[in-house]
Amino acid sequence: MMNMLFGELAPWFTAPALLGTGFLMIQLVLGEIGGDGALDVDLDVDIEGDHPGAEFGWLSLQSISAFFMGYGWIGFAAYRFLDVGFTGSAVIAVVAGVGVAWLMVWLLRSFLKLQNNTNVSIQQARGMVGEVYVTVPPEGTGRGEVVLVINNSRHSYFAIQGGENAGEAIVTHTRVRVRDVDTASNILIVEPA
Repeated sequence: MMNMLFGELAPWFTAPALLGTGFLMIQLVLGEIGGDGALDVDLDVDIEGDHPGAEFGWLSLQSISAFFMGYGWIGFAAYRFLDVGFTGSAVIAVVAGVGVAWLMVWLLRSFLKLQNNTNVSIQQARGMVGEVYVTVPPEGTGRGEVVLVINNSRHSYFAIQGGENAGEAIVTHTRVRVRDVDTASNILIVEPA
């Protein structure tokens, strides 16, 4: 077995295969036990574009280790089981390594596109219509809670009354319009819709 893995010119393929596979396994184990990426390396590379997954490029540690893994195992298989010689095996290995690295980058970017960013600015609530979740008391006597749908997700905000009819409480399930927002306290100023 050892002669098959490390005999003749096979180490040119088995060494990168074992390194790439080992690194990916370590990353997987660290991710499963809650490690925060002790093996992360911060490369100072300017990333252009706002699309999710832009940080997973061709020079990320994951894609480089995927290249080594694909290069090594496919090259080893071609060297030992196909009759193409070392040069033919090396060409097959490089093509396979690039293919596996591309697949890794594509998969990571695809998974990150599935994430939904639900962070919204309270400024976006201005002028929107929502529903009272917790009764909003008369102006100056306390605060209630209002639920709004912003960017297809529900958000709950504390709310106080403002306007002409601010002398009566706005009860639960009443529709309200956001007149203004207090960005300092993160509170909506609402009136009945």
